[in-house]
Amino acid sequence: MGGVSVDSGGKGGKKPVDSEVNMIPMIDLLMCCIMFLLVTAVWSQLARINSNQAVPGQGSPDQDSVPQEPSIKLFLQVRGAGYTLADTAGTRFEVDKVNGQYDLEGLRTKLRERRRQEPNRRDIIVAPEDGVTYNDVIRTMDLTVGEGYEDVSVSDGAAI
Repeated sequence: MGGVSVDSGGKGGKKPVDSEVNMIPMIDLLMCCIMFLLVTAVWSQLARINSNQAVPGQGSPDQDSVPQEPSIKLFLQVRGAGYTLADTAGTRFEVDKVNGQYDLEGLRTKLRERRRQEPNRRDIIVAPEDGVTYNDVIRTMDLTVGEGYEDVSVSDGAAI
C-alpha cells in the first residue's frame, strides 16, 4: 500500500505555510477611510443646490388626472447678452450685461421686485442658452435661491 511521507522539517522538507497576518494596519486604514467619508458627506450635503429638469409641455408624474387651471410660470433665461426675466402672462424684463459681465445686482433688483408682487412664489425655471458657461448658470441659480426662489428647475434656452 502506498503512503505519503510528510516531513515537518529538515533537508528537502517544505516550510510551514502557517503565518500570522498583522491586522492592525488594515484596521487603521479602514478607520481612516470611514472618517474621511463621514466628514466629506457632511460638506457635500451643504454645498448642494436642489433642482429638477422642467421639460415644456410635460406634466409631472405625481399630478392628479383632474385638469387644473394653467398657472403662470416664471422663467429666467440666461442669454449671451444678459438675463431675461419673463412669465407666461406676458411680462418681460431685460437685464443686460455690464462691461461684458452678467449684472447680478440688476438681476437681484428685478427678482426682489417680482418677490414683492408674488411673495408666496417659490418656483422659477432657469433656462440657459447654448454657449453660456456652467459657472454663470450656477451663479444665477445660487442668486435665485438666495432671493427666495427655492424650487429651481432647469430647462433649455428655448423655453421662453
